[in-house]
Amino acid sequence: MRLGFAGVLIGLLTMFAAPALAQHAGPTQASDAAYNGSYYKRQLYVVTDMERALTLWRDVLGLQPGAITTSGPNSYSREVFNIPAEAQMRFCTLSAGPTQVRTLALLEVKGVTLPPKTGIRTTGAVINANGRLAEIIAKAQAMGLTVFGPRVLASVGQGDGTEQGFLDWDGNVIVLYEYPKPDAPSIR
Repeated sequence: MRLGFAGVLIGLLTMFAAPALAQHAGPTQASDAAYNGSYYKRQLYVVTDMERALTLWRDVLGLQPGAITTSGPNSYSREVFNIPAEAQMRFCTLSAGPTQVRTLALLEVKGVTLPPKTGIRTTGAVINANGRLAEIIAKAQAMGLTVFGPRVLASVGQGDGTEQGFLDWDGNVIVLYEYPKPDAPSIR
């Protein structure tokens, strides 16, 4: 059997490139290998009014709040969030069902003026709307929150979805996304 130049070239590329690519390839699926990295616990938003914030996170987005606790003068939050000693603080964690327990926290800060969040926004929560995107956005608009236009969210294997974001009353970014159900037409 005679191989032409192209056949030899393909054979050499396969022989030498495959092992080199394999050693640099990252995992594409969950594997049986032990995970040695850090574990993500929660994101925290500083808010000025806990009850108002809960109307969004609990009543609109559907997260389940835990107990609201008062933070003391030695709270670690004072140091890491640079909160002055004269500020009063309350804390509440929120869960998204039984598998995402306490993945978000709200830290209410009162008695001091928080700096305005202008310019480039540096953090935000990204949340699967779970089929409720239009409903959540309508409620955010009714609350007078700043809502950004929807965008097509392309994916491989899930069809085109939608992403849409808004700001809470304290300027915190919340981005929602959802993909169509398998029997629903995609959004263009």
